[in-house]
Amino acid sequence: MPYRDRPRPLGEVLQEVIDTLGLQAKMDEARVIETWAAVAGPQINEVTETAWMEGSTLYVKIASAAWRQELHMNRRKWRTRLNGEFESDLIDEIVFR
Repeated sequence: MPYRDRPRPLGEVLQEVIDTLGLQAKMDEARVIETWAAVAGPQINEVTETAWMEGSTLYVKIASAAWRQELHMNRRKWRTRLNGEFESDLIDEIVFR
C-alpha cells in the first residue's frame, strides 16, 4: 500500500497541516498567553491588563506599579516556570509594563 493511501493518525495529519500553513508560531504564542493566565493565578490576573508575544518575548501589561515591580524582579523565575509548562524554551524574556 503506497504511503499516501495508508491510514494515518489524526495528530500526524494535523501537525503536517500546521507545518504547511506556518501556524506553529501563532499557536505557540496563544499557548503562552493562555498559560500565563493559568500560572499567574487570580491575584495577578486582576492587575493584568493584557499579555502578548513578539517573537520569543512575552509582554505583560500590569495596572499596578507595585505588582509590576514585584513581577519584574522575579521575571527569570516566571520565565523558567512558564517554559517548564511547555517543556521547551518558547519564552526568552518577559517584559512587564
